Amino acid sequence: MEIQICIIIFVVIALLGYIVFLQIQLSRKNMFIESTFRRLSGIKNNRSTEEMREFLIEIQKSKWYSSFFKDKFLDVSTIDFILENDNDLKIYLHYTREEADAKSILKDGFRFTDSFYKTALPVSKDLLDMKMKHNSRKYFGDYIVIISISNDLVSFYSAELNKAGIRNHSYENILTEMSLPSNYNSDSVYQLSPKFIKGYIYRQTGEIFKNPDFDPYYNSPVFMNNIEMLKTNNNP
Repeated sequence: MEIQICIIIFVVIALLGYIVFLQIQLSRKNMFIESTFRRLSGIKNNRSTEEMREFLIEIQKSKWYSSFFKDKFLDVSTIDFILENDNDLKIYLHYTREEADAKSILKDGFRFTDSFYKTALPVSKDLLDMKMKHNSRKYFGDYIVIISISNDLVSFYSAELNKAGIRNHSYENILTEMSLPSNYNSDSVYQLSPKFIKGYIYRQTGEIFKNPDFDPYYNSPVFMNNIEMLKTNNNP
């Protein structure tokens, strides 16, 4: 009987000790979260790209969150490659599981069905926003394809579509040198020119693969022909 009582007392003490340990861990994590929010509040109105990068890397190194940061997405070389000339460009990320698919996009262009934005994620120099978007999409694949299109092209062809009275298409649909779909329905497949594919990144190592033919300012006469074709189809 005395042995059983001793065992019970030992178990109770062990459980109490474990509860105290969990409380300490929880308190430390709460302190870390509160500190993080204070840091964010202090820099959210006046943060530079470098300040945000340093802040996110600091979080990455924290033992509390290290398990969520096992890739090289925040490396300086990676971010600099993605955001190069960001003031002049619209930049998008597309995630894929197979390197063969990433290579195919570099060679042939980015194929998408109906909406470009289903799998192309717009990003900017707001690194906190980029990191959040990355965490929401990284499970779709380790290969990140970078798509970049000049703001001038976007403005020009958006205006041309508007002048032509074409409301059911956006500039992404016409920046192709492939034939546009003849039937405009939910199954329509478009193919953005490979000129707008900057390259891709393997996020586990940070290795960068560049597209030698990349040209975000590429303006093919076919693009304007695509608008003329859409005008004809909209006004039979």
